[in-house]
Amino acid sequence: MSNGRPKIVSMVFSPFPQDRVMAPFAVALATSILAILLRAMLDPVLGHVAFYVTLYMAVAFVAVVCGVLPAVLSSVVGFLGIFYWFVDPRHSFLVVRRSEIHGIVGCFLVCLVLIGLGSATRRKQLRLNDTIAALRKEGLQRQHAEQELRQAHDELELRVEERTMALSQALHSLESEVKVRQQAEQDLRRLSVRVLTMQDEERRRIARELHDSAGQTLAAIKMAVAALKFSDPKDSRLPQQLEDVNALLDEALREIRTTSYLLHPPLLDEVGLASAIRWFVEGFAQRSGIHVNCEISQHFERPSRHCELVLFRVLQESLTNVHRHSGASMADVRLSFDMDQFRLQVRDNGNGISREHLERLIATGGNAGVGIAGMRARVQELGGNFHIGSEESGTTVTVQIPATDQTFTDARSSTERNLAAKL
Repeated sequence: MSNGRPKIVSMVFSPFPQDRVMAPFAVALATSILAILLRAMLDPVLGHVAFYVTLYMAVAFVAVVCGVLPAVLSSVVGFLGIFYWFVDPRHSFLVVRRSEIHGIVGCFLVCLVLIGLGSATRRKQLRLNDTIAALRKEGLQRQHAEQELRQAHDELELRVEERTMALSQALHSLESEVKVRQQAEQDLRRLSVRVLTMQDEERRRIARELHDSAGQTLAAIKMAVAALKFSDPKDSRLPQQLEDVNALLDEALREIRTTSYLLHPPLLDEVGLASAIRWFVEGFAQRSGIHVNCEISQHFERPSRHCELVLFRVLQESLTNVHRHSGASMADVRLSFDMDQFRLQVRDNGNGISREHLERLIATGGNAGVGIAGMRARVQELGGNFHIGSEESGTTVTVQIPATDQTFTDARSSTERNLAAKL
């Protein structure tokens, strides 16, 4: 309440703005009426003296709050009302005694003084109000400016923080990319060395197989031909010896053809990947003694020659690893075309691979054929995915290569060329 009273008093005694014309006159009229009513209430106390006391208070208030003209209006109306109702003879405007004239003159003089003082006070108060309003407006503008400055500062800090975070993420991404590229370069160098090493080992293996198989057979043929050279044409054993030489020639031809097929099966170019896989699986099962279930989708369309070669080499390498390392008795081969991608899966029931050894195989390719790293690199070159998983129940190699229109076009063109060459 103590804070509310000064505010109410300030509102009551605050001068009217100059743009409000009629309101001051209405207030002046109402104030003069209140002064008359207040004099009527005090009449039992004041009697026939101090007729214009309440009028002075009204004029002073109106002069301060409403201005000069409203104060003049309030003086005239208040004087007439008080003179008519309270000055003897009452209810009349007649002047009977000289003292009443003195009172009238004194009343107007006092009212003039009050109007002058009130008007001066009002002008000062208006200037003060204008100054306060200007200061308040300046304070609001300053507060608004400070708020905008604070908001701009917060936004700037937020932008700096976001930019710093973005730069940090970009730097982290760049560092990760650099590490990936360095690792890729190391893997590429390691793979290149491994490929060269495997080429030498493969050449050594082919040379040994040719020497141990075809070479021995050809040597036996040479000895048999040398024996026939010095034999008697009339000897009854000559047809049998010729039959033995023919059998040796068939054996040498079969061994050379088998070695050639293992290097690059002609079925892969002539009739496609599905037939080449069936042929290789049958031969692998006969040579290794491992039972292989081969499942190929009925509606399997031929991919491109490069894609066929990659899938066949993955199958060849996977089954070779099954024979050499897994100790499995059975393997499953599944080849399908689904969801616009070629999918090859090779699964065995062997011993599996430990986690540490599996990570090392994925990283370096190990010692298996051209290596897991080589298979993965060739698959990724075609935009595919290479995954190897191992459990105690066996190992699974899964390859997925996306198919495109160009893939089928290349494959169909290759098939048409092969058929035209045969015709």
